[in-house]
Amino acid sequence: MQTRQAKLIINATSYFMSQYTKHYLHVEKPSLGLPPPPEEKKYLLYIHVPFCTMFCPYCSFNKFTYTKEAASHYYTHLREEILHVKALGYDFNYLVIGGGTPLIDEEELLKTIELVRKLFSIEHVSCETDPNHIKPKTILQLDGLVDRLSIGVQTFDDALLKKLGRYEKFGSGEEVYAKIASMLGILPITSVDLIFNFPTQTKEGLIQDLDLLKKLSPEQTSVYPLMTSSLVKNSVKKTLGEFSLENEFAFFGVIKESLKERYPARHGWSFSKESELIIDEYIIDNEEYVGVGSGSFSFLKDTLYLNEFALDKYATLIEEKHSAVTKERTFPANSRMYYRLMVDLFNGKLSKKKFAAMFGLPINDVLGKELMLLKFAKAIKENHESVTTTEFGDYLFLVMMKEFYMGMDRIRNDARKGLIL
Repeated sequence: MQTRQAKLIINATSYFMSQYTKHYLHVEKPSLGLPPPPEEKKYLLYIHVPFCTMFCPYCSFNKFTYTKEAASHYYTHLREEILHVKALGYDFNYLVIGGGTPLIDEEELLKTIELVRKLFSIEHVSCETDPNHIKPKTILQLDGLVDRLSIGVQTFDDALLKKLGRYEKFGSGEEVYAKIASMLGILPITSVDLIFNFPTQTKEGLIQDLDLLKKLSPEQTSVYPLMTSSLVKNSVKKTLGEFSLENEFAFFGVIKESLKERYPARHGWSFSKESELIIDEYIIDNEEYVGVGSGSFSFLKDTLYLNEFALDKYATLIEEKHSAVTKERTFPANSRMYYRLMVDLFNGKLSKKKFAAMFGLPINDVLGKELMLLKFAKAIKENHESVTTTEFGDYLFLVMMKEFYMGMDRIRNDARKGLIL
């Protein structure tokens, strides 16, 4: 459906979302810290590990150059923050660990996961890694502690890997493939994650990546569009070349078509062999979550909380028994309604009953015009119980979510100004 009308709708949606996030996604108000839990329930806990030995040109997350000493100090303070969150009264049933490179210091990470499992009612643990930390010996240490391991492969194409600086660090596409093949089956769930729409990437190159993915046959995959927020735009251009959206819609169609038989359960840009398995995009199924660590976010009720980004300032806050949260932003009801509409339809379906219970009003009463425009764009279908996406809508909400994530990058950009990496 890459017609002229479709292009106009896609461009208009992208522009609207970019302007909307510029208006709403900023966090400036000083915060007194994370509050006690707003209600008696189990939340999701996110842990951020901000260390890497090399920086990927497209990565916008809070990160610093790894040293053993810096990581040791950081994990000590991180565990203190976790104890602080426990003292506030929180309980968690789902732990997500991201970075950075979470497995860059295995001993410290394992100690931290063990602490979290001891303190809270953890049922699932999901952790990210790069291809350098997936030797069977390493993965066996995670068995019983981690339920899902997400491996950031990005591509098996050697030419792209060299441009990304990943070839020398992680090996060729063939070597990465062999590493993954040797550890599959040790943990309950392995996700092999790719990025599409790199500059110079061809349809044939994308299909080759997808064919290798299917041959590996992990339990899950996430195939993300390349995101070029202001934080990474220059580094992407310098290392990969001029970025274009020209092929993104067609590439997304190729991905869905290629994976539909082997990975029928789709969750935004994530695909799983079994729909009930843990999925990557934790914000979709968890309206509220708590983040710990340098540069992490928490969202509770209507408020976004931002942790200190600088490692030295983060350490000082923890040592002085203060909250690591330094800023916050409370969002009005209409922006939270837009967010819920976007997130649920990024997942393919919005429950009208759930929306009404959350906001106290039927969705047609408060977002009727928006639903009408989406139907006009042939992006959604609607009945008395739910709103679901069409094939074109699947891509349109991917565009929205991508713009949202790039809007969050602006918050990170503001928070990271002046930091020494």
